[in-house]
Amino acid sequence: MLFAMTPLVSTKVFVVDDSAIVRERLITLLGEVPNVTIVGEAEKARDAVAGIQRVSPDIVVLDISMPGGNGIQVLETIKKKQPAPMVIMLTNFDHPQYRKRCLQLGADHFLDKSSSFERVIEIVREFSHASCGPANSASQASA
Repeated sequence: MLFAMTPLVSTKVFVVDDSAIVRERLITLLGEVPNVTIVGEAEKARDAVAGIQRVSPDIVVLDISMPGGNGIQVLETIKKKQPAPMVIMLTNFDHPQYRKRCLQLGADHFLDKSSSFERVIEIVREFSHASCGPANSASQASA
């Protein structure tokens, strides 16, 4: 007797941060989430845009401050592509003007590194569970 098996689709995540320590920590933590695959990482804005466009991740974890540009410019560029990835802004610059601008440009979440770092893992886990679940109902969470 043959059973049709629906393969689980892995949630693809791309991590962008100018700090190698932060990138490594995120990659380690996200690597422990079932059905999540880290498909790339970048330190600089130019490399982030190129990598994201090349691998088309489901989720991008994005810092604001980085060499060669900034995360707000990266956000604006990657949100123009359809379907656009979910973007989680994770920054030390938790200022209202940055939050407002990022949300206007389509960021799905805006989190402070110092107080909400672990929330990134929860958001990715929820997204992965929803997109790999029986209903396959991946919906973008509000910020």
